[in-house]
Amino acid sequence: MKGRALWILCLCQGLLTAGLALSFPFFALYLNKTRGVPMGWVGAFLSLSLLASAASHGWGGDLSDRLGRRRVMEAALWGRGLLTAALSAALWAQGPVWALVLLHMGASLVGFAFAPAARSWIADHSGPDERLHAYGWLRVALNLGWALGPALGGRLAGWSYPGMFAATALVCGVCGLLTRALKEAGEAPRQPAAPFHPADLFTAARDERFLRFSLYALLIGMVMAQMVVTLSVHAVTYAGLSDAQVGLLFSLNGLIVVATQNLVTRLIARGRLTTALTTGCLLYAAGYASVGFFSGLGALAASMTVVSLGEVTVSPSLQALMANLAPEGLKGRYVGFAGFMEQIGVALGPLLGGALQQSLSPRWPAAPWLAVCAVGLLAAAGFAQFARQLTPREEGLKDLELYDDRTL
Repeated sequence: MKGRALWILCLCQGLLTAGLALSFPFFALYLNKTRGVPMGWVGAFLSLSLLASAASHGWGGDLSDRLGRRRVMEAALWGRGLLTAALSAALWAQGPVWALVLLHMGASLVGFAFAPAARSWIADHSGPDERLHAYGWLRVALNLGWALGPALGGRLAGWSYPGMFAATALVCGVCGLLTRALKEAGEAPRQPAAPFHPADLFTAARDERFLRFSLYALLIGMVMAQMVVTLSVHAVTYAGLSDAQVGLLFSLNGLIVVATQNLVTRLIARGRLTTALTTGCLLYAAGYASVGFFSGLGALAASMTVVSLGEVTVSPSLQALMANLAPEGLKGRYVGFAGFMEQIGVALGPLLGGALQQSLSPRWPAAPWLAVCAVGLLAAAGFAQFARQLTPREEGLKDLELYDDRTL
């Protein structure tokens, strides 16, 4: 693994996440509280944006196989910056809700191509037993940004929503410039072997094992997605938190990930990736199950702690396993497809969560969160069963000579 280039990528990821967290987590609150959009519609609108991000994962991964990882990352950052600047202007002008949602979708469609290109870059420059640590560092960088962005965004929310999105656009531009330094990592543009066809994006779906893995990623994606949209509205409406306290809650999540990610990664590296994924899904289920029964910042902070431990366990393990399962020469396409499926789950999460929150929470606030818990338990069972189909190398085990297929 080329250390200097990895740190550049991590720096870019951290800055980008801080910039996005300044504004995008508060878009649901803006629509619901400032513009009076019902929560069910807010969930539907944001799900459309998340579906756009799912498509971005698919085509971004495939395009990075053809054009090179750095080129796709750079284009995604500049494109997202321009569209976010347009969204800021529309917010300033009090534009119609449909225009805001379309700009939000466009930024997601273009910007999320960064993620599969970055993950594929790491897969290119590391071996199966190194990827967990590399993805762990990328996750630390992401959460350093997540720890800073929401806290500042929560303060800015009462001042200027357009200003928040303008700041995000500026950060995207800075990251676009920073990514140019990755040309020194030895990344060479790739030439496509054949003209691109949309069906190419679904090559990985014909791999039965990878499709099954991707379906489990979709399930846990639905659970992961509850944090930004459903949890923020629940915290303000039913748990008595202010916008600023919601920002602090998100920052706590980032700080916990930063503080524990390397320790958890070292623990995960001693065993199977599927064991880590099963454990992380159970932590997610337990953390979100408790949300509906708690109120106040202190109690929700306890729930967030459990959820955050699930995150540090699931996220790098999921990325490492999808890279290990992808064949050489098609890592971008496979990683992009898995990201596409995960983002489908992320898109369905707020749609279902918002609908359940609107219909059930007024009568029993815990009901939507018990449903989220059930999905987490289903994902845990899936990953536990999936372990039987993997080799030690795919599981990321270092001491391969100590294992054979029968032990799995």
